[in-house]
Amino acid sequence: MINCEKCNTPVDERHINTEEFVPCDRCGALIRTEVFPAAVRTADTEQAQENLVIEDDAGCFYHPTKKAVVPCASCGRFLCALCDIEMDNAHICFSCLESGKKKKKLDTLETHRFLPDSLALRLSIFPLVSVIFTGFTWITAPAAIYLVIRHWKSETSIVPRGRRWRFITAFILSSAQVVGWITILFLIINQP
Repeated sequence: MINCEKCNTPVDERHINTEEFVPCDRCGALIRTEVFPAAVRTADTEQAQENLVIEDDAGCFYHPTKKAVVPCASCGRFLCALCDIEMDNAHICFSCLESGKKKKKLDTLETHRFLPDSLALRLSIFPLVSVIFTGFTWITAPAAIYLVIRHWKSETSIVPRGRRWRFITAFILSSAQVVGWITILFLIINQP
């Protein structure tokens, strides 16, 4: 059973998997609940019979009593609807997904992404807060400016997050550091 986070009242099945927020029946708090359809599906004996293996049908490799619906494109094991993972119009099992992730064979499975906005922000802030590395701002500031210009329109993170403010902050701080170095060099050169 799925409950409201505020008042712990069970959420009505009508409010599950809706596109908009709906008020809780008891406390009125706005809630939006998304769950796998199998979590709220009622057990129907006729439907359960369809998923069971009949005498001449193949069974799932992981669930022998369940009817196999598709073979794994990688290893050939028969899979039930529960074990089937569809990636790039191919059906694979969990074991092949895990081994492909470890061996980095699955090109479409993205588990890490380079975040240039975070790196640019770190390059612009770290030398300022660390007394030891303050002299390296003549290297880190142009590198941060390059990252901002180069990756301004590049792909964002897998998880939605605000990245423009990181780029803008990094650009302003790095530009100030570059202007500071130019000013220092100008004063040194024009010293009487």
